[in-house]
Amino acid sequence: MRPIFLAFVASLLPGVMAASECPRDKILSGAAETSLAGIDVHRDKMPDVRQRFGKPSKAKWILDEGSSWAKYKWVRDQTALGVSGSKDDTHIVQVSGPEPKELPGTGKGLALGDPFARAEALYGSTYVDGFVTGPEIGEKTRTYCFADGTELSVGLDDADRVTAIRLTVPTD
Repeated sequence: MRPIFLAFVASLLPGVMAASECPRDKILSGAAETSLAGIDVHRDKMPDVRQRFGKPSKAKWILDEGSSWAKYKWVRDQTALGVSGSKDDTHIVQVSGPEPKELPGTGKGLALGDPFARAEALYGSTYVDGFVTGPEIGEKTRTYCFADGTELSVGLDDADRVTAIRLTVPTD
């Protein structure tokens, strides 16, 4: 039920196509990324995130057969942080903007403004050229897929600089 629900949620967002899966030959065997913008998707619950970042600039709730899905967005200057998840669990974290400002990047150190070569140095050269379960982010998107179902999408501008990063974990 959860994958169907996520596909439904994704279909509500502008520019989102139907969810799909990572091709087997693009799945990385190493440990998945778990952190973006200082938010650990396995440890930090949605109320913790909201408390840490304060009142969001935007908030939206979607209800589905007794479960709820929340989306929060904080915007400071040209930098945005978006967090989505179920009542408690954090499932999607996204940062976007021309440079990191106050937000740290991934747990391994990829940040807004970095060249894509930095992503390759940190995560390797095996990735999906495009998006998998979320919308395009940036002029082009490259997505790293991990064996546990986690996805790290990197949005790039026309100079191959990171303009957005999205970390998505499965809901099951």
